[in-house]
Amino acid sequence: MRYVVSGRLREASGLSPAEYFALAVREWEIVLDWLHSGKALGYGRVGGAGGAILVDAASAAEAQALARSLPFAPYAEMWVTPARGVETLGRRLTALPGQDGRAGLGPG
Repeated sequence: MRYVVSGRLREASGLSPAEYFALAVREWEIVLDWLHSGKALGYGRVGGAGGAILVDAASAAEAQALARSLPFAPYAEMWVTPARGVETLGRRLTALPGQDGRAGLGPG
């Protein structure tokens, strides 16, 4: 089944520019491997500070494990959404913190 793994860095991630760059390079290398192997079917930035990966996984649990394995995962809010239910994805990634009635973006 296909899932969209999406995420957005927390405003208070505490990453220095050098740390951010190192994580970005590592994450891109991982995603490139996934794209070459067929595990990921697409990857891109969404909403300025967010990103999304379309993955092919046997279950939501496998897609969540993939999301947790990404270098930015400890510094981001992450969501795993079945690909057939992505209509709320754009709203989540483009909403400003606090606009959705919560203190910030988080798992929905």
